[in-house]
Amino acid sequence: MKKSYFIVIDNLDLPKSKWSGFLVQLEGGGRSSSDREKARQIIEDLWMEGKLPQHYFVNGFSEDNIIMARTKKEPDRELLPIEEAGHRLIELIELVALKAQAQQEYSTISSMVEKIFTGRENELTTEEIAQAQDSKMVKNIISSLTKSIADVELTRQQCAEQSELIMGIIAMGQNGNYGLKSTEETIKETENSASSESKNNNAKTSKAGGK
Repeated sequence: MKKSYFIVIDNLDLPKSKWSGFLVQLEGGGRSSSDREKARQIIEDLWMEGKLPQHYFVNGFSEDNIIMARTKKEPDRELLPIEEAGHRLIELIELVALKAQAQQEYSTISSMVEKIFTGRENELTTEEIAQAQDSKMVKNIISSLTKSIADVELTRQQCAEQSELIMGIIAMGQNGNYGLKSTEETIKETENSASSESKNNNAKTSKAGGK
C-alpha cells in the first residue's frame, strides 16, 4: 500500500538547524491537508494517551509542528538537517522493501547457483539447467540483489550518522493501531512485510501458471 510521510518537530523554539523529532508514516494518502490533519490527530491521541515520551512537546504542540517529509531533494533549496534525516530514512525504508523483493527473486535460482559454485553440477535438475542457460536472467537477478544490498547498507550508514535527529517512527502496527516505534523495529517490519508479500505474489503466479 502507498504510504505518505510527515516529520513532527519536537521543539519549534530551537533554531531550525537544531530541530529534531520523529517521522509519521501514514497508510495510503498523499500530500493533502486531510493527510496532515490525520497525522495531527494521531499524534495528539498518542500524546494524550501517554504513549509518547513525556519530554516531547514541552513547549506545546500544534499543526505548525508538522511538516511534509521530502521524498526527494528539491533543487530550489537545501533541506534542513531534520528534513535530510527524514529523507534518508524514507529512502532506507523503500530500499529495504526492494532488497526483500530481490532476495525473493534470487531464491528462485539459489539452488542452481549453489550447485554450480560447489561443484555439484551433476545434481542440477532439468529446470535448473534451463535457468543456468538463461545467462541474462541470472545476471539480472544477481545484479539486482547485490545492488539492493549495497544500497541498503550505504543508506543505513548515512541514517546512523543522523540518528539523533529522528527519534523514532509513528506507524501502524499489525493490530491496525498507530504507535511509536524505533527505526530498527520499522525496518525489520518492512523487511518481513515485503518478504511475505513477495512470497504471496509468487505463490499466486505459480498457481496461475499451473492452471
